[in-house]
Parts: sequence; structure tokens; C-alpha cells
Amino acid sequence: MEAELKRSAGVTAATIVRPIATSGEVFPDGSMIELIGRVHHGNLALMLWDGARETAGSRVEHSGRFYEPARFDGTVLRELTLPTHCCAHGTTRELLAETCSLLTTLAGLQEKSASLVGRIILCSALVDAVSVAPALMIVGPDTARGNRLVELLHCLCRHSLRLTGATPAGFCSLPSGVRFSYLISQLSISDKLRKLLDDASTCDRKIPSRGRLLDLFGVQVIQSDSVFVGDSWPPRSIQVSMIPKAQELPVFAPEEQLRITDEFQAKLLSFRRANLSVARKLQFDVSKFTPALRNLARSMAAATPDDTGLQTEVFELLRERDAEIRSEQWTAPNSVAIEAVLVTGQESPGGVIYVADLAAVAQEIMRRRGEEKAEINPAVFGKTLKVLGFTTEPRDAKGKKLILTDAVVSRARQLARAFDGPEVEDDGPWKH
Repeated sequence: MEAELKRSAGVTAATIVRPIATSGEVFPDGSMIELIGRVHHGNLALMLWDGARETAGSRVEHSGRFYEPARFDGTVLRELTLPTHCCAHGTTRELLAETCSLLTTLAGLQEKSASLVGRIILCSALVDAVSVAPALMIVGPDTARGNRLVELLHCLCRHSLRLTGATPAGFCSLPSGVRFSYLISQLSISDKLRKLLDDASTCDRKIPSRGRLLDLFGVQVIQSDSVFVGDSWPPRSIQVSMIPKAQELPVFAPEEQLRITDEFQAKLLSFRRANLSVARKLQFDVSKFTPALRNLARSMAAATPDDTGLQTEVFELLRERDAEIRSEQWTAPNSVAIEAVLVTGQESPGGVIYVADLAAVAQEIMRRRGEEKAEINPAVFGKTLKVLGFTTEPRDAKGKKLILTDAVVSRARQLARAFDGPEVEDDGPWKH
């Protein structure tokens, strides 16, 4: 009898399925599970929404499976912004206007900057629908205004988490798959952390760490005195410069922060419910943007997926950034190499040119573009040609050479369009 009872107990224990720990789920039927905070107890709960009604508690059930909140260290939980309930958000246009009003009033942003930052905030709620998460770079001498913007973003962004002193190891110690909005404020960003942030900005790319794979995908906000100094801004980013103003910012007391957080997070949850599926299906034509900017343009459009008028505004909002990137590409190694092939192909169709001579043409192009100190190493230049798909002939006494066939010149023209580089005119060797 005792043996039978033990066997029976073992069978019963084996059939008990532990709840699945989660920080949020989106199911094929459109149902969602969201992390929520509890007002009085401070611990986590889950809210299940099936499209018609919501159920909240420390455990929820969907399709026969039970779910419970993922566990967070208490220090992370205290900094994590979560909704406590859900309430109607109005239209997308109304929610964006409300967001922009808070940004201009409380952080002193100009209208255009507020419109861009407002879209990043809405995108944080729909980040599951984009392939590359946008980033916001906060720079400039007015650190007080920069700090205020970070404080406000902590109230407004979904799953926002303030960090400082971040290192690659520290970043990788954060919980996986939460879709944080990372608010990083620190004096400097190391090259290793920068590369890690770039990797984490792409959806479905897992980062190996101590025998496990991490999903650290999420919107990034970086406030630093030396963010990417000497380099181009990442194409996925928006830059906001904090320049001192004579007008003082209004007081942003803790009670006001709590009020805004409670009200806005509830609306943002409603916005996410209504628009995540729409954002995932959105088709937005980005062909007018330079290729490097297209992911950011898609993200900005996905932030307002049910309003084509707001999507159209993205073209004007990103026009200046688009022009900057196009200008930078005039001296980018790939663009200059392609243009050098086009130049020589036009001057000597069907001819032969040695890689060293082609590198000299590329260097002259750089000089005419104002890069007086630029030096192009022929060996490195040859590798660039190879990466671009140009096949050189075997080396002879003068080195490697490229035959300027019609196919080679045609490929160079295709690459010029793909890289959105300068075009070679028919009546001249190159643009000045």
C-alpha cells in the first residue's frame, strides 16, 4: 500500500505543470499578456487581454497554460516603469500630440525634436513590430535639460529602465526578453559597449553570455558627453542637442512624475493593444530615403501605424538626417571605390587599370571632396574592390589589375544606386 501511494504521488507530481515565467507574450490569436505593477504591494502581476476583456493577477491562463511574472532583482524592479491598469488612449494622433506637448512643456524641446522623440516613445510600445529599434542620442552642454528629458522619458517609454556606469558585462546581466527602453546616462560609452548596443538594436539577434543566449532588443536612449565622438551617428538614431535657454524649465516634482507615469502608461498599454498587429503588417515605402536611413524611417512610420497622415510627416522629419547621411557617403570607402571604377570606366571603356592607379583616382576624388589628409592604401583598396564583387586579374610585375568591361561598369552603376553614392556625369570625370 505504501509503495502504491508513493507511485501515485509521483504520478501526480509529474502531471503538475509549473507556470511559465514571462515578461510579456503576444499570441497568434491576438491575445496579449503584459507585465503590470501593483499599486500598493510593489510586486509584479500579469494582465491577460483576449481582445474583449482583461484578467489580472499573479497567475493567468491562456489556452490551457498558466503564466506567472518573470522574477526581477528588487533593484531592477524599483527602476522599471510599468502600467498598473489600462485606459482609453484616444486616437493615435491625439496620443502623439499629448506626448509632444509634455516634451515641449517639461523638457523644452522644439516642435520638430518633440515630434521625433514622441514617435520614439510610441515606438517603444510597438517595438516588437520593427526589425531595428530606434535610438535617441541626447547631447549638448545643457545637462540639466538633458537630465530632465531622461526623467520624462522614464515616465513615458514602455518598460523604461534608467542605467548609468553601464559596461558590456553589466548590460548582459539584465533580464532577457523584456523589451526594455534603455535610458543610459553616463560620461562615456566604450567601443565595446557601443558595439553591443548596435547588436542589441536588431530584433531576433541573440547575444551569447555565460552559456545562454540573451534577447536584449529594445529602444535605446543614450545621454553622454562623448557619445560616438569622431564617428557618424548610427543611422538608426535621432540626435537631440540640449542647448542652454534663457527660460527656466517648470518644476517637475515627484508627485507630478507619478501622476504622468500612471496616466500615460495606462494609455500606452491601450495604444499597444490597438496597434501592435497593425504595425506588424504595415507597408511603408522607404525608397525615397538613403538605404542607411530606411530602418529608422520604418520604425518612425510604425510608431503611428493607423494614421497615414502622420506617416507622411516622417519624410519631412528625416529630410535633414537623410541629407547628412548622403553627404557622408560621398567620402565613404565603398562609395569612393565605386565612383573610381565609374570614372575610369567612362574615360577608358574596355581598358585596363591597375589597382594602385585606381586607388590614386579614389584618393584624388577624396581630395576634391575636402579630405586633404585622406590616404588610400592600394592593398586595402584592393580588398574593398573584392568585397564589392569586382574580380581583378592575377598579379603581374605592376600588381593586380581590373579590366573595365561593360559588365564591370554596369555593376559599378548598380552599386552606386544601391549605396546611394554620387553619380558620374557623362560630360565630366567626376563631380566637384
